[in-house]
Amino acid sequence: MPHDLSEPQRQGTARNTLWRHLLRAAGRDTGPLVRPADRVHSRLVTACALAVVVALALAVAAAWGTWSSEHRRALDDQRQRQQVLATTLAPAEARAADSGSGFSDEALAEATWKGPGKLRHKGLVEVPVGTPAGSPVRVWVDEDGGVTTGPRTDSDVITASALAGVSVFTVLSAASLGVFHLRARRLERRTLETWETEWAVVEPQWSGRPGA
Repeated sequence: MPHDLSEPQRQGTARNTLWRHLLRAAGRDTGPLVRPADRVHSRLVTACALAVVVALALAVAAAWGTWSSEHRRALDDQRQRQQVLATTLAPAEARAADSGSGFSDEALAEATWKGPGKLRHKGLVEVPVGTPAGSPVRVWVDEDGGVTTGPRTDSDVITASALAGVSVFTVLSAASLGVFHLRARRLERRTLETWETEWAVVEPQWSGRPGA
């Protein structure tokens, strides 16, 4: 009796190593117990493993590309921005926290400073709450002397690169695993239906009982 009529084996056992799946997918595992459905399942496993490897390679490429881009931007920031010493002109005014309740630890105070070209600038800068007038504070300014944020740090570049790589790998590998599980479930359902149909024909002959 062909093995296709036997009860389907449980998928994913310890014996089904990736190497065994590779051999079976390539048609090199020609054992008498290997069913066509087993070969199809091995092809699915092999395709899924390959998709995960490709996802990893694309994630590394995305992380490297992000690191290169962010690193160049950080270097540009360091060239275009500089830290200067400002002097507050009035006491700091506490501002409401972003949550809308209470106040933050930072405040705004009017200050004056010299930017590039030694031009005098005036504006609001962030200072700790309670900073009195006449206090020196360090601020970052751009090429025009306007207040800006500090340049990107190495940790900012690394974090952005890691997030890009993890995001690409997570999305692609999750999609690959989702497709694999969906197709494997359909394959198992078709295999069980085929087995039940064929067993209904063979079982009366095998057991000696009259068929329905």
